[in-house]
Amino acid sequence: MIRPDFQRGILVWPRRNGKDLFCWNLCVAKAYQRVGLYYYMAPYYNQARQIIWEGADGTGRRFLDYVPPFCTTGLRNDGRTKIDMRQKLHNGSQIKLLGSDKIDSIVGTNPVGIVFTEFSLHKRGVWDYLRPILADNGGWAIFNGTPRGTANEFYELYELAADPGSPWYLQHLSRDDTGVPTLEAIELDRQSGMPEALVLQEYYTNFLSGNVGTYYSTEMAMLRQEGRFTRVPWDARYPVYSFWDLGKADACAIWFVQVVENQIRVIDYYEEKERSLIYNIREVLKKPYIYGDHFAPHDISVEEMSNKVSRWDTAADHGIEFVVVPKLPIMDGVEAVRQILPRCWFDEDRCDKGIKALKHYHKKRDEKTETFSDAPAKSWANHGADGFRYMAVMIDQIADFDAFQNAPPQVIRSIGPKVVALDKFRHRIPVSGIYADQYSQTGSGIYVPRVVRNNQRSSRHRLPYGRMHG
Repeated sequence: MIRPDFQRGILVWPRRNGKDLFCWNLCVAKAYQRVGLYYYMAPYYNQARQIIWEGADGTGRRFLDYVPPFCTTGLRNDGRTKIDMRQKLHNGSQIKLLGSDKIDSIVGTNPVGIVFTEFSLHKRGVWDYLRPILADNGGWAIFNGTPRGTANEFYELYELAADPGSPWYLQHLSRDDTGVPTLEAIELDRQSGMPEALVLQEYYTNFLSGNVGTYYSTEMAMLRQEGRFTRVPWDARYPVYSFWDLGKADACAIWFVQVVENQIRVIDYYEEKERSLIYNIREVLKKPYIYGDHFAPHDISVEEMSNKVSRWDTAADHGIEFVVVPKLPIMDGVEAVRQILPRCWFDEDRCDKGIKALKHYHKKRDEKTETFSDAPAKSWANHGADGFRYMAVMIDQIADFDAFQNAPPQVIRSIGPKVVALDKFRHRIPVSGIYADQYSQTGSGIYVPRVVRNNQRSSRHRLPYGRMHG
């Protein structure tokens, strides 16, 4: 790695083995070898400060003091600038500490070497921003970390480097290779309550032991073992239902599902960032599928402040009239996902990014107490996971046709989202007011649509919640 022609490397090391101390010293050596700008990048800016700028090894020696004095000869304050966490060397090189959470602040710069520490926790896409720069100037990049499951870019790069034909350097060590920590220390961790999956992940660097703190790791591992990630073709005999998580500045995620007997066939996944609702609708309608219904979260009916028009109305004007999914506590939706995953089959290629989102979706961790809350952490995976949660909430209303033959029909002409009683479960949820031209408000506050009997319907496919489509 110290060779001048070194370009890309992956270091998978167990916890407490000094990977940051090693990478910091390597970065200093490379900066002395070639004059240029270098980045030492943590997932968060404050993390870079704590790990390197204020960090120390097990003996108490500060990381910054590992910079050899001859590298900073004649420089004020040993070449350190605290305000932007920058270490200068007397040959003109600079090493800057930063976090990928502030990646926009460095776009357009020209680093010739980058260390990504704990890369499994980095903002997805940061490598895509910076790799063209290194490709252009012949720079190098090192990615270090301890495994955090398989649904992250660290594992994806690890698989790339593990290919026998890959030019990447790969070093994968466990505590059996290093002897740190001792077996006695690991046993004490077990006795104090450390889960075995976390022991395998942190000390034995096992990517497949399950990502502790994720919501669906057990279910997703079961699906993998049973071969449920495979090729799932679209069956034109059955309608396709879409489930949307509607982002504004963030991503819009959409799942495409067919229900065949008791199987939930997840045939496609779509995700776009910073695109308008109208653009996403057009992309969905370009697909060859014969659609049943399109489902969206409850806030689609909220009017925009600028024009007093809801996104539901905008979508209806452009060809999609959404059914509004009930607003439920997140953990109720998570449990619904856990219940329906054993019935799911995923198209491995078309749903690749969505599958990774479900694997990565994880709880918020309190670093002070070292515990997880029930609330999800903010991450790139939330959009896909939210859309899948909406599907889990509604899928039984789609699947159980027989149970709805005598269900009260709902609406017969567009009036926008209204609160109605839904199906045999008697959920009071908002439903897109499609096909309703008469309604009355009862004392209970529930909108009651004009009844349309089953025998008045055409031969068109009747959806279980009182909707019909050609």
